[in-house]
Amino acid sequence: MKNPNQMTLNEMQVLRGHISELVVVSESESPVISAYLDLCEPKEALSARFAAWAMAARSTLPADQRKAFDEARHEVEREILKDWPESSRSVAVISRRGNQSFLRVMSFSATLDTHFDASPRPSIFPLVQLKDRFHRFIVVIATDDSSRIFEVTLGAVSEEILTLRPELGGRLGREWGREHFHQKKRESDRMFHRDQVTIITSLMSKRGHNHLILAGTPRHVAGLREALPKNIGTRLVGELYKTPSGGDCSVVLEQAIETFIEAERAESRDTVNRLHEQVRREALAVVGVDPSRDAILGGYAAELVISEELAVTDREELVRLATARDLLIEVCEGDELLAAHGGVGCLLRYRPDFLVGRGEDGSFAIQECGLKAKLLR
Repeated sequence: MKNPNQMTLNEMQVLRGHISELVVVSESESPVISAYLDLCEPKEALSARFAAWAMAARSTLPADQRKAFDEARHEVEREILKDWPESSRSVAVISRRGNQSFLRVMSFSATLDTHFDASPRPSIFPLVQLKDRFHRFIVVIATDDSSRIFEVTLGAVSEEILTLRPELGGRLGREWGREHFHQKKRESDRMFHRDQVTIITSLMSKRGHNHLILAGTPRHVAGLREALPKNIGTRLVGELYKTPSGGDCSVVLEQAIETFIEAERAESRDTVNRLHEQVRREALAVVGVDPSRDAILGGYAAELVISEELAVTDREELVRLATARDLLIEVCEGDELLAAHGGVGCLLRYRPDFLVGRGEDGSFAIQECGLKAKLLR
């Protein structure tokens, strides 16, 4: 059964497009209002909160910018009062009026915290944070009777494919002996698992899902795991020996989502731990706003590790620079190392102090004495 809600399944691609578009917006004399709205809040509360912020923000602007600010504010007010569908849990409105006017309205099936900003350029960190936390994975629930494959995208769950298995039980004793029956059952299981893996592989490839969770009876979970190709097996983040009750998959899906969130947290901790390790070794990492900026601009940064607690101005600048260069971005919170160094760091591709020049073939020469000095410390 194909789910017609294609927009939900493509939200990650749409989100990436919005971020790429907003990154290149240049400054102008008119401020940009970036309004992130949690639609779970009542319209009246959102309107009142936005009005209070707008009054305070307007008073901080020069007189010649206030007209453009007011026009952009009215655009946001109209979007707040719209009747949004139930599938939309949050909306981002980016508005600027004046010589370089533009308006971008983005709705999401995930929740964004309500937040307002008036700056020379769009505030993109909430979108980057959403992309980092994007729930985008496959759940397979396999039982003796059927296999159900679910896509979970930005918190929205959609049943994509239901496969029913042919009955073999009625042929025991009538056509087959017990040994023959069990042999046929094992062959049927292997074929069933191969068919499911073909569907899983196709879905993950076409829809861009990065993770997989297997659930159901232990026999089928093990069979599916063994049938996975290596490139898909590395994306397996959890197994649940749990089956639906009376055809209701909600309990299994809730547990699968919890498993996925924990796996995401573990990945985030792993990234931060790698940063710690490289800092201890004075190797492929830097911490602090200025060293991180230099690493990104210098082309030797591999991944930006940024804290939610970083000052807004620095946070926006660094995520904009990293996004423009298509770097990985890991958003974390409460890390002691980052907190002690301004809230940001970078994992590096190489350390520039090891390099003295690029050869004719494009390769770098290593500064041997500098390298030895590093190793002897």
